[in-house]
Amino acid sequence: MENNDELYAKWLSGEISDQDFQSLEGQDAFNDLERVIKTVDQWSMPKYNNADGYKKFKLKHQKLSTPVRKLNWFGVVGIAASFLLVGFIWNIYINNDQQLMIAANGQNEIFRLSDGSEIRLNDGSTAEYNATEWEDHRIVELSGEAFFDVTKGNPFQVNTKNGSIKVLGTEFNVRAWGSNLYVECYEGKVQVVSNNQMMILTKGETINVVNGKMGEKQLVKHSSPLWQKATSRFYNENLKDVFDEVERQYDIKINLKAQHRIFSGNFQHDDLEKALRSICKPLGLTFSISEDQKNVIIE
Repeated sequence: MENNDELYAKWLSGEISDQDFQSLEGQDAFNDLERVIKTVDQWSMPKYNNADGYKKFKLKHQKLSTPVRKLNWFGVVGIAASFLLVGFIWNIYINNDQQLMIAANGQNEIFRLSDGSEIRLNDGSTAEYNATEWEDHRIVELSGEAFFDVTKGNPFQVNTKNGSIKVLGTEFNVRAWGSNLYVECYEGKVQVVSNNQMMILTKGETINVVNGKMGEKQLVKHSSPLWQKATSRFYNENLKDVFDEVERQYDIKINLKAQHRIFSGNFQHDDLEKALRSICKPLGLTFSISEDQKNVIIE
């Protein structure tokens, strides 16, 4: 008789025999595996791209389970790999009940939460929260950029690697790429905290945190985030972070040979050549685009 690890692997790949399958019945492990599959089958995300989603999913959670970092889920053929897959799903999604939201490169996604709040993710961004604790602790971990329409209720907090934002019920936008943090308040009031610095924003105000230093409040000159109007805007940002955004919006690869520059300005999302020109021309840079429109060299 094969051991349980081998049976689990066959069960996951659909190759288990009737005899082996019967040997699992009555074991606690069988019930656990059943729960895993039912949970996975119930997951749903709008416009979810399996390949792009998996890459971001693995990067986001690779520190939670070291062995998983070495796996290629699309080529799982070994017993150990299959068994680790079960453990990973169990730890992240059953024990912690973490809900992951993803917007693939070149895509914007809208997610509605159980309390009626809405999160609109800009391309290449991810957000996650604990569904079990959500009613009492509305905390979202954000990587990238998102617009939040928060219903009134318990405090709502957005954590980023560059700072956190706390609200009760409002509309605001958070951009947390690179080392900078930008927050725009469109309704209500928000509190921005970064490196022991704190600022309260009200409707029509914005704050920039550049390299850990919080600037002065400014007025928002538009009624909604510019990225929702197919425009990316930058304020004294590292050139690499700017071209990282170009890569996400157009789903391309850029070879940047002049990284140590600062850029302020914007580019549109509907024309790659025009977008590159709007960034490169003010800085005296040149660019070339491959025939397949997938690779760019900046000099």
